[in-house]
Amino acid sequence: MKKLFVILTTLIMSLLGAGSATATDLYPWNNHAAPYTFLFGNEIDTHQQTRRITSGDLFGYFYISFTGVVTTDRYRVATHLDCNANPCTVGWTLDGKRSTATLLYQVESDHPVFLVNRLDIPEPGAYAHFHWLDGDPAPGDSKNGFLLQLTAVDTFCFIHHGADSATSSKSCLKNGGIAVNKGIDIATHLNIVTSYPANP
Repeated sequence: MKKLFVILTTLIMSLLGAGSATATDLYPWNNHAAPYTFLFGNEIDTHQQTRRITSGDLFGYFYISFTGVVTTDRYRVATHLDCNANPCTVGWTLDGKRSTATLLYQVESDHPVFLVNRLDIPEPGAYAHFHWLDGDPAPGDSKNGFLLQLTAVDTFCFIHHGADSATSSKSCLKNGGIAVNKGIDIATHLNIVTSYPANP
């Protein structure tokens, strides 16, 4: 009787959502086929698919590729790769608002840091990443682009650079990753500041 109860409970849980859809099912990568045809004109296009909505804002998907490593704290390691050459799945939904920002600097293993006017950051929201249009800017360049809000749709350990060095014998943090959980995410791609000294 006890064995039958366990089997029935397991079956019911899988039918009611314990085996619910993952981000893989959300929107497959199809290389910017309509309606997700918007392009930034630089490397981000290898792992994003977005579309302009009627307001001129962006909506779309930001993709990750899992490495196969699971950390000691049970996060699957993921990174950005070229989705035309690698299997990818949606890591985040992406909302974008048009903006302008000035590139300040870039530390090699991190995102370029942009100066934005605090008054231009949309409210409500968590728009913490600026991404520019066309080519790569140089420090001091003012660029048109979009402030992006990312909402994670899955749970994973995001490692932007060096994910291939991650091991299953360390936690996400010890592997140099950020433990991402479902919901608003500003930590993985934060790259804006609202003030900067004239002569740093």
